[in-house]
Amino acid sequence: MDSLVTVIVPAFVGVLTAVAAVIGLEYRDVDAFERRRAIWQWLLVLLATVATAGATNSASGVGHLVTAAALGTFAAAAVILAHFMWRRRVPDAEPRIVGLATSAAVLAVLVVASSVTLTYMQGKGCREVDPLIQSSMASSGAILPVFDANQGPTTGDFDNWAKVIREQALAVTVGGEIGERANKIGDLAGQIADAYRAGDKNKHAALGADYYDELKVLLTKCHPQG
Repeated sequence: MDSLVTVIVPAFVGVLTAVAAVIGLEYRDVDAFERRRAIWQWLLVLLATVATAGATNSASGVGHLVTAAALGTFAAAAVILAHFMWRRRVPDAEPRIVGLATSAAVLAVLVVASSVTLTYMQGKGCREVDPLIQSSMASSGAILPVFDANQGPTTGDFDNWAKVIREQALAVTVGGEIGERANKIGDLAGQIADAYRAGDKNKHAALGADYYDELKVLLTKCHPQG
C-alpha cells in the first residue's frame, strides 16, 4: 500500500495535471515566448507531481502532518495554477476539451487531498508505537548484555526499563503486525530483566537479538528512511 501511494499516486496526479494543463497546446510554428510559456506549463506539471510525492511520503509511517498538509496544498495549487494558465492560453478551446481538462484538474486535486489524508490516517499504528521505538533505540545498554562485570546498569535500572517498555507496548492499541511486534517487545523486555537478574548473559544476548529483530520490523514499517 505504501508503494502504491508514494509512487503510483504522484504519477497519476502528474498525468491528470498534464491533461489539465497542456492538452491542445501548440508547440510548432509558435514564437519563443509561447515556447517558454509551454515550458512553464510542464514545470507546473512536474511541480505538482513532486509535491504530491513529498506530501504522501511525509504523511506515511509516523507522519508529519504539517509538512504533508503544506506539500499537499502546494501540489493542489500547482494543479489549479497550471489549469488556469492553460485556460488563458486556449480561450477558444472546444467545450469537450475544456470539460476534459477541468475534470482532470478537479480529479487531480481530489486525489492529492484524499491520498494524503488516507495515508496519514493509516499511520495511526506507527504514531502509537513510535515512543516504544524511540525508547528502544536509546536502550542498547539494556537490550544487550555488558560482559564487563564493572559496567552496566543495576537490577533496579533493568526493572524500571522493562516497566517503561511494557507500558509503552501496552499503549499500542492497533492490531495487526504493529500491535503484535509491540506486544512481543514488551514481553522480551521483561524476559531480559529476568535474565539479567539471574546473571544469564547468554540468554540475555539471545533475547536481545530477538528484541532487535522485532524492532527492525517496526523501523522498516514506520521509519523506512531511517
